[in-house]
Amino acid sequence: MKFTDEMINELKTALKTKDLSSYHKRIQAVYLRATNTPYKTIMEILDLSHDTIWRLTKKYLEDGLQALVSDVRGGRRHAYMTIEEEQEFLSQQLSSAVKGEFITIDSLYEAYQEQLGRKTTKDGFYRLLKRNGWRKVSPRPEHPKKADPKTILGSKNKIFISEKNRVSVF
Repeated sequence: MKFTDEMINELKTALKTKDLSSYHKRIQAVYLRATNTPYKTIMEILDLSHDTIWRLTKKYLEDGLQALVSDVRGGRRHAYMTIEEEQEFLSQQLSSAVKGEFITIDSLYEAYQEQLGRKTTKDGFYRLLKRNGWRKVSPRPEHPKKADPKTILGSKNKIFISEKNRVSVF
């Protein structure tokens, strides 16, 4: 790996730039490698592995300083559908709900698997719904442990003591 004087000067100035302080360790690893510092020394100084130093150096030689100061982490690399496809699928399901059809999670899940043409986990499907802002909005009509009407009426009858110490039942 050959470094030119221009590359070494570029790395030196990048180390002094405050805007790049979050990438200081990366730049420093490549700079030390450019000045022929052995891998073992760099590993001890910066607490980086041999492979990381080699990878950073290779990136710098291929793409320049921009390769060291850009974060390309994250993203949806293993998605079944793109965000747009997910929104289109859910809008189709919403239009059937607007027509008056009853929609359940199970029916949505089956339609999702049918569109994909493969089996998926329900956890992933629930994440899809959450990611697109869907939530359960239909409340149950009454509590399953609701008391019978006679008990409710009995709880409404309360004892009231008036000023003349008469007891009244309502």
